Order: sequence, then structure tokens, then C-alpha cells
Amino acid sequence: IWRENLSYILEKYQKWSTYEAEDQAVVIMYASMYGNTASAADALAGALAVRGVKKIAVYDVSNAHVSELISASHLVFAAPTYNAGIYPVMENLLSDMKALAVQKKTVAVMENGTWAPTAAKQVKEKISEMKDMTILDTGLTIKSAMHADQKAELDALADAIVNSMV
Repeated sequence: IWRENLSYILEKYQKWSTYEAEDQAVVIMYASMYGNTASAADALAGALAVRGVKKIAVYDVSNAHVSELISASHLVFAAPTYNAGIYPVMENLLSDMKALAVQKKTVAVMENGTWAPTAAKQVKEKISEMKDMTILDTGLTIKSAMHADQKAELDALADAIVNSMV
């Protein structure tokens, strides 16, 4: 029973009940088979930090609860293609998000696929089934591992995220 600081509780309830983000922040969620998608997620976090984003969190979705992942205003999904689909732990997260009626988020997508990357398209399809989600046009595709010549693409993705936070 709350007897003190009721305004704090009511403010939290108002945000949660209207699906408003608690903070202007970026959560980067990755699923990685061999560590390369994780490295790309870390590189994006670094690029965002250089651009002045203060609240950035990076999570391996196989080791984090969905409630930790979805409170930020901006979500980045980084997933490898697995058997022409989304890597299963990322697909499970997206299913949980839909079941929880997650909404009012801005989303960016990174994919990894050596010969036939299709995860980004499928992640975007799942996100588009959710209510009031904004999917950024700019994304990043890596093939096995991120290469030095992809820095401009990574920078473009970081710029798109930062510009959407204004």
C-alpha cells in the first residue's frame, strides 16, 4: 500500500498505461550466433555515444527479460538470418512484444546473413503488426561480420536514430 509519494506512482502508471516511453533512450537488442552481430551492435552503441546519446543499453536477447528491453523510446533489433528466418531468440522476443501490446516506439533494424540475409524484412513485418510503431528506413546489413568499408552505413544508421530522437 502506497502511503507516500503518490504523485510518483501515478506518473509511472500514466506513462505505462498509455505506452509512453519512460526515457528518450536507445536499447539495442541483438541475437548472435558467432559474436559478429554482437560486435555490430556494440559498434552502433559507440557511434550513438559519439553523437551525444546519453542513454544507451545493449542486450543479448537470449540473456535478458523482455521487460528490460522495451521501456526505451527507441529500439534497435540486430539479428542474424537463420534457416531463411529470424534467429529464434529474436523471433521469440518479437512475439512477446506483440503479446504485451508494445507500442509507440521508433525502431531500427540490423541484420546479418552470409548468403541470403532476410531477417530485417521479417523483423519489420512483425513490428508493422504492432500498434503505432515507427520503423526507420535506414538499416544495416552485414554479411558474416561488419567490415571497415561499412562505417558509412553504420554512421548513417546512427544519424537516422539520433535525428528521430529530436
